[in-house]
Amino acid sequence: MAVQPAAGTVRTERRGFLLDLITGTETDQDLVQRLAEAGALALGGSADCAALLMRAGGPPVRAGNSPAAAALASSEDRNGGGPLAHAVSAAELLKVDRTAPTRWQAYRRRLSASGFGAALAVPLGLEDRMSCALLFLVRGSTGLTPNLVAEARWFAEVAAQSLRLALEVRSVRSAGDNLKNVLEGRTSIDVACGVIMAQNSCTYAEAFSKLAGASRQRNLKVRSVAENVVKSVGAGTPAARPETPGLAQPL
Repeated sequence: MAVQPAAGTVRTERRGFLLDLITGTETDQDLVQRLAEAGALALGGSADCAALLMRAGGPPVRAGNSPAAAALASSEDRNGGGPLAHAVSAAELLKVDRTAPTRWQAYRRRLSASGFGAALAVPLGLEDRMSCALLFLVRGSTGLTPNLVAEARWFAEVAAQSLRLALEVRSVRSAGDNLKNVLEGRTSIDVACGVIMAQNSCTYAEAFSKLAGASRQRNLKVRSVAENVVKSVGAGTPAARPETPGLAQPL
């Protein structure tokens, strides 16, 4: 996960490298935290890093590799925005240092109070109603050197590719879990219908209709009614009366 280029060099190679944003990242907060930690490592300790992830219709998710970075990221809402929010909304790189416009002077004072001399916000190119940005926070008076800016840009490209992959994997996993639940529910319904068909010499459609009717009457999902029918058979419950096959006894 760590990227530590040699001092004084500018990273140009971008192929064949991805961050592991999949292992141990079950939530958006996990993803953002991993990004912030990796961002700080990528610059070899020359800067702290914070990250912001925005989903359409969802709350912002922020994290930092250090308490100071996390606090600055969280303070943007309380202080009318900041570089992270700007990078996300405008999708453009933003430098906050001695050359920053007047509108960023208040933020520079907050940087200084937190022990930082400059900040660099870099957006990540994402899709599907989602946006993300990284904030690199430089301590001391070294400022935003060309090498640091180049490394930050490179890491942002790697992070964007890695984040897109992680989100795609999570989507596939979620779809798989949903399909598994659907198939499990379908199995329960099929078995319950088989029980009702055997008890009442009716068709599958008639058996399913009875399950659906019980579902509406009892305000339960069809799958829940079906599972109760299957459980009642497994427990050795006596067969139901023909007029309410498989559903007469309490479920």
